[in-house]
Amino acid sequence: MPTRNILALLATLLVIAAARLYWVETFAIRLPFWDQWDAEGDFLLRPWIEGRLKLHDLWEPHNEHRIFPTRLLSLLIFSVTGVWDNLVEARVNILVAACIPLIILLFLMRQKALHGLRWLVLIVIIAQFSLPFAFENLLIGFQSQFYFLIIFTLLALILVSRYPDSFVAMAGVLVLSWLSVLTMASGILTPLAAAGVYALQGFQKRQLNWKHVAFAAVLIGLSVAGYFLMPQIEANHIYRSRSVVELRKALRYILAWPVLKSWPAAIALWAPAVVMVPWFLRNRTLSRADLFMAGCVMWSLAQTLAIAYGRGQAMQTVSSRYTELFTIGLIGGAWFAARFMEITLKHWYITWIGAVFFVVFIRGHVTRRDLEMHNVRTSYGLSVKQESNVRKYLKTGDPSVLVQPQFEIPYPDSVRLRSLLDNPTLRHILPPYLSQ
Repeated sequence: MPTRNILALLATLLVIAAARLYWVETFAIRLPFWDQWDAEGDFLLRPWIEGRLKLHDLWEPHNEHRIFPTRLLSLLIFSVTGVWDNLVEARVNILVAACIPLIILLFLMRQKALHGLRWLVLIVIIAQFSLPFAFENLLIGFQSQFYFLIIFTLLALILVSRYPDSFVAMAGVLVLSWLSVLTMASGILTPLAAAGVYALQGFQKRQLNWKHVAFAAVLIGLSVAGYFLMPQIEANHIYRSRSVVELRKALRYILAWPVLKSWPAAIALWAPAVVMVPWFLRNRTLSRADLFMAGCVMWSLAQTLAIAYGRGQAMQTVSSRYTELFTIGLIGGAWFAARFMEITLKHWYITWIGAVFFVVFIRGHVTRRDLEMHNVRTSYGLSVKQESNVRKYLKTGDPSVLVQPQFEIPYPDSVRLRSLLDNPTLRHILPPYLSQ
């Protein structure tokens, strides 16, 4: 690998790690938050300490998800530190999240695909992993499942793109796809994206590879199996889009992100991939790097559809935690925008069309900066109140201290929170400063 590539990789990772460390050290707190109290504290760490944890408990449902790798990471961190500390988990997640740009850039560099205008993808990579728009995942250690899902997906897409005919690689894709299913509900889209890359390879070669067809069918079957294994939470059905109109309105918010509610922005951000992939297929010039990026775009587009349907009723904004799922699709969009500029460079009067992607993307983040910082600071202010109220209760034992407005205690039910704080096992592993 050329020295300049190594330096670019290290510089990118350093910028990302430094930015994320700043946000975590400035705005994250040690107190567990919301789902952590049940799923991590009472149902994982307490049984582990008391010797009651069973192997199957690691992939038991948590809402619609199974968060298997997150549970393993939580146990590992606790085994090393002996303390149930959200801040420590958030710090560890900096390394987990950094694996995503590392995987993408290493693959592109190993394929010798990163040169010229293609370096423009660094704009999107650095922005997506350095800015605090996904602050819920950034500041809460328990949200690592988003990073694990993306990592498993990237590795599966690399295997399909790089070793399409290898049975060992196919076995790896199956394992990674199943891990995705055991990570989040939308993990069922990982095997579908992998099958989509096999389909692109078949279209490019203009031939039917029965081995690929058979394996794609297996992947689709795995996705279907994952869907039927997915827990159905009736309470969440009220958030589903009720009509095509609601679905379309939700997509306007989601596809335009980071711009707010704009079909022109949505077109500018996703059209490069939608246009360029068929163009390369027509000319049979879709490289392995292009296949990989096409898989990333397909996966993120599928995620947007899933969110628009599952959380689209009366949507007014895109939830912070979901925005992480658009990242690799936007990186893919930047890749194909740069590829368009690359092949039209001699025709300057149309090259500018590819640059529209970057203008819209950068403008979107610039214009929403104040909103993002307002959300981060508001969340931090509430976290400080949560911390104060919990400390008061641990010091006084007065139940009325926990009777507070929503988000001013770290759990939605004050009675349940009190029972958790009174549990000797959990109280013993909470950060010591809370009892001081």
